Amino acid sequence: MLIFLRNQLQSLLAQRTALKAEVQGILDTAKRENRNQLSPTQDAAFNAKLAEVRAADSEIETLQGRISEAEEAERRDGLAAGIRSQFGRNGPQEHTPRWHAGPDEVYRRGGRNSYFQDLAKARLDPTPDVHERLNRHASQMDRAMASGDVQKQSRKWSAPAPENVEYRVAPNRTDGQGGYFVPPTWLIGEYVEYARAARATADLCRPMALPPGTDEINLPKVSTGTATGVQTADGAAVTSQDMTDDFVSGRVRTIAGQQDGSLQLLEQSPVGFDEVIFRDLQKDYNQKLDLQVISGTNANGQVKGILNVAGINAITYTDATPTLPELWLPLMQAASKVANGVFVLPDAISMTASRWFWANSQLDTGNRPLLGGEGPMNAMGAANPRAAEGAMGRMGGLPAVADANIPANLGAGTNEDRMIVAAFDELYLWEGVPRVRVLQEVLSGTLQVRFQLYNYVAFIPDRLPKSISVISGTGLIAPAGF
Repeated sequence: MLIFLRNQLQSLLAQRTALKAEVQGILDTAKRENRNQLSPTQDAAFNAKLAEVRAADSEIETLQGRISEAEEAERRDGLAAGIRSQFGRNGPQEHTPRWHAGPDEVYRRGGRNSYFQDLAKARLDPTPDVHERLNRHASQMDRAMASGDVQKQSRKWSAPAPENVEYRVAPNRTDGQGGYFVPPTWLIGEYVEYARAARATADLCRPMALPPGTDEINLPKVSTGTATGVQTADGAAVTSQDMTDDFVSGRVRTIAGQQDGSLQLLEQSPVGFDEVIFRDLQKDYNQKLDLQVISGTNANGQVKGILNVAGINAITYTDATPTLPELWLPLMQAASKVANGVFVLPDAISMTASRWFWANSQLDTGNRPLLGGEGPMNAMGAANPRAAEGAMGRMGGLPAVADANIPANLGAGTNEDRMIVAAFDELYLWEGVPRVRVLQEVLSGTLQVRFQLYNYVAFIPDRLPKSISVISGTGLIAPAGF
């Protein structure tokens, strides 16, 4: 085991050296480019690699502690073996029956190794030292059997007389009956992350790199185009129409979050807890961005969301007992409105996961799923039941995307969801490079640090409002049971 731990340490040290070289490489690149500070991309890469170095340092420190403990245990075992060799067979004996296999026995009382635990590990754990111990023990027992030592020990430690037997509860995993010797195992590396919806609809939009040094993005827009026409006769007037223009804009907004943590937690945790914090902040940022893309109000620091764009194609589906075949007409109307409005085909449908699975539950007269189930049995669509969010399948020839951030509390009864059919490539989403900061001074008086993640975003969904169709109405009341 000690050899295994030392090999692990050497591997970690080599990994840390490689990471530090990558960090230095980022700094050298900036130096060669004659810049006094890192670019946003380099800064993000630098911080990520630095976090990996800190995580490696923490693992190295933990492993060094385990090696020290193993070395101390090995030293104690050596001293104990020396003392036993001085007493010999006629020296003090332990008052507990046990099998002896000579002075080099593998499994001894109070030792670090357990015979039964190694038997279990031999099937589950391919670690070489487990099999080596079992083989060495078997060889020693064979020699002991041949010499008669085992039979002598068996006779020596015969069962006591019945009147001397003390009856107890059989040891088990109940605390107080052996349970305290079975401590819980914490698989910290497999910790359960907090569940959050992803950014399915935001990822459908056209991604753009946010320009630096601005707080607003403006796009010129032709409001009235030129015109051509047939010249009625030679010398007749040529058709003329003046072009007019306008603009659409998107304010640059900030999405940010922070978490305070103690230095003790960061330094004493066997895992890089800063990585846990930043990973969770990043997941929440993705969800909040998606919520903004869908429902942003364009006020109080929010972007303008798809559902709040003026002049879109509004399709109403009124139905007290909705079915998928009845939803088919408004769905095709929504797609048609996009195609006729901007002469571009829609490229996806975004809906709640409940709406998708409700649609997937709809059957034809032969009790076959209308969306095809595992195979294309019907022509209305095809399902991909292995997904829970994001691309789910196809409906009406369009990719169907499930997004848990689409609201399901709209309409007069605050119980309707929405379906968005759009040419999402016409919706522009600008994002900067997410920035992370670790601030020590602000909480240094209490041995704490503050972790921050923030990013700048801008969204223009109204370049071409007619590229968006939104289906609403009582037919989209959240389906019961889904």
